[in-house]
Amino acid sequence: MHGYPQQTGRRISKPVPQLINAVEGFARDHRLVGSFSLLAAAAVLTIPFERAQARHFLHRERDNQMTAAIDQLSKVKFTQAPFWLREGPGDWRQSHIVKNANSVEHWVARDGRHPLAKGAEDFLARKRTHEVLRTIRNALAHGNIVYLNKDGEEREGDIVHYLAFLSRYEEGAEAQAQAETYRVIVTTEDEFLRFIKLWANWISGPAIEDRDMQAA
Repeated sequence: MHGYPQQTGRRISKPVPQLINAVEGFARDHRLVGSFSLLAAAAVLTIPFERAQARHFLHRERDNQMTAAIDQLSKVKFTQAPFWLREGPGDWRQSHIVKNANSVEHWVARDGRHPLAKGAEDFLARKRTHEVLRTIRNALAHGNIVYLNKDGEEREGDIVHYLAFLSRYEEGAEAQAQAETYRVIVTTEDEFLRFIKLWANWISGPAIEDRDMQAA
C-alpha cells in the first residue's frame, strides 16, 4: 500500500497518467468510461487533495509544494483553471438540490426548477476551482455519485452519459437536520475523464516538481 511513512513510495507523476491512457481504450470498448474515470479520480484527485491538507497525519514537508499549488486554485475560477490549458471545460453545470435529493426525477433547485432542466440556474462559471474540486472530492469520498442517461434520468440498464456529484459539505449539523440541501455538479462521463486526465498531467507536472509528487 502507498502512503506509509516508512515507504519511499512509487512516483505518481509519470505512471498514473500513463496508466490512465493505457486503460482508457479498454474502458471505452466495454462502455465503462464513467466507472473508470471515478476509479482514476480516487487516485489522482482525492488522494493528493487530502494529502495537501497540512492537518493530514501523513502530510510531509515534501507535500508543501503540492499544498501551495492546490491552494492557488482557490484564486481562480474553475473555467479558467490552469489544468484546462487552452480548451476550457466542456459540458459542466452546477446547481443546488433543496428537495428530494434521493430521487433524481424529483430534484428541485433553489430556483424551483429541476437543476438539469433547460434554463435552470447554473452558477458553475462563477465558482472558484477549489470549491468545485471540494464538491467532487466529497461526492467521491461519501459515494454521492449518480449515474444518469443522456436524458439526465437514472434508469437501471441505460447507458451512462452523465455523472452527478452531490455534496453537503457547506452544511452544519443543525442545517442538515432542518433541510437536505446539496450542491450538485453534473458533467458527461467523457468530459469528466478528460478533466481527470488533464488534472493528472497538471498535478504531476507543471503544478509541482517531480520529486514532490511521491505516491500519497
